[in-house]
Amino acid sequence: MKTIILWIVSLILSLVSANAQTTSNSSKSTTKVSISYDGDTEKKSYYRSFAIIDMDNSYRIKVRFMKDMTDEVKSYLIDQLGEENMIFRDETYLWKKEIENEEVYEVTLKNNRLRISVDKELISDKFLKKFKQMGKELKTITSKESKI
Repeated sequence: MKTIILWIVSLILSLVSANAQTTSNSSKSTTKVSISYDGDTEKKSYYRSFAIIDMDNSYRIKVRFMKDMTDEVKSYLIDQLGEENMIFRDETYLWKKEIENEEVYEVTLKNNRLRISVDKELISDKFLKKFKQMGKELKTITSKESKI
């Protein structure tokens, strides 16, 4: 009986130890805001979620914002990424760059959702810094309270 208890305790400790050694190198920044106000005849609400996932091999940004901000986000992306790699299909704007059939980056804007995915192994440090700066600026653009 004592042997069984020692074996179970040993198993539990090894599982806890193995789980404690698992690390994830990611940073996530999420903001959710919901503001409602009543005017004379108008009722508006504001919503935005923003996440940056920075891992060893990839950098991703996921944003959901107010629909009336879509044109401003689209204009910003065109200004930053240009129109040469842009594809417009089915109400979706797509910027994509590949090198030898491997995806370097993909930016998708559909309605009020933006997804950016960057492969850190294929992109230069200078271009990665550009995407990180874009993330900061997009966070500001999509959080404007003057749009309420």
